[in-house]
Amino acid sequence: MSIYITNTYALIGVGSKAQNLVTEEAKKLGIEEIRIPYIDYKSEDRTNMSNKIDGVLTGVTSGDTIIYQNPIWNDPNFDIFFMNKLLGIGNLNIIIFIHDIRPMMFPTEQSIMPSYIELFNVANYLIVPSKNMAQYLGEKGVTTPMVTQHLWDSNKETTFQEVSKLKRKIHFIGNDAKFMISKNFPINSNVTLELYGRKNDEMVRAENINYHGFFDEYNLLHELHRGGFGLVWTEDMYWREYMRYNTSFKISTYLRAGIPLIVHESISCRKMIEDNHWGIIVNSLAEAVEKVKAMTVKEYNSYVEAIQGIKYPLEHGYFTKKVLVDSVYKLFVH
Repeated sequence: MSIYITNTYALIGVGSKAQNLVTEEAKKLGIEEIRIPYIDYKSEDRTNMSNKIDGVLTGVTSGDTIIYQNPIWNDPNFDIFFMNKLLGIGNLNIIIFIHDIRPMMFPTEQSIMPSYIELFNVANYLIVPSKNMAQYLGEKGVTTPMVTQHLWDSNKETTFQEVSKLKRKIHFIGNDAKFMISKNFPINSNVTLELYGRKNDEMVRAENINYHGFFDEYNLLHELHRGGFGLVWTEDMYWREYMRYNTSFKISTYLRAGIPLIVHESISCRKMIEDNHWGIIVNSLAEAVEKVKAMTVKEYNSYVEAIQGIKYPLEHGYFTKKVLVDSVYKLFVH
């Protein structure tokens, strides 16, 4: 019996980063990679597409285990097409590693959610981002047993010479236009907002809002590590609802940088943050600013000390390896 994991190549952005990370950690466990081409499902000839998929599945035989990273970021219908190919081989153990669920992300795709429920019910096990997601899928009719991921991790180690210091700064990594942070950040305050990402024409200009542009990972982590707080947030209510279920790379980035988190009370990993003393839970950006203004050095240092313990597991892929091992183990041991 062999164990395989899918990886869509020719992707860009966070989707590519996530699939490559999981694949690299899977290989360390002896799991073999199946490279799936990025195919334009709408324009590709069905015979050609079928031949391409048969080619990448050449070594897969009855009794093998397939870990299918989803979404594949082809056309949503491609997931159904590919799964039918797997079912055609027969007697496979199928684990679907859910990174995101497209009908929950995009309003234009909400109508195809029943197809995803059907897809998930074909699998033997699911790896889901959060307990909230597991509950949501159960309510939607998914009966497949699930393993929870909790956090994205990394496989790159960063060394810091000093610990982070209390600074009245709130760092935000991401698209300010999409998440509407500067528009809603209190500007009459000595707490500054430090923005990292794409500049936009609607960005609020204020003395306490600073734009830094894009940093590479190494320099970003060192800049964040100087001190302050890491914000995982959106003022867009649609995306805030989705953040109840998904797992954000930003959380792990701030934790790896050694700074406390600021998150909305509805976020998927709230309990983990509270239980481990990794940051503050608030209901508004105004409340976040007030908590930062009131924080003492002693209180800040207690967060920093608690965070130090999670850095090693995050930087050595332990969250990824654990869910892969747990899901495969549970296939065969009941």
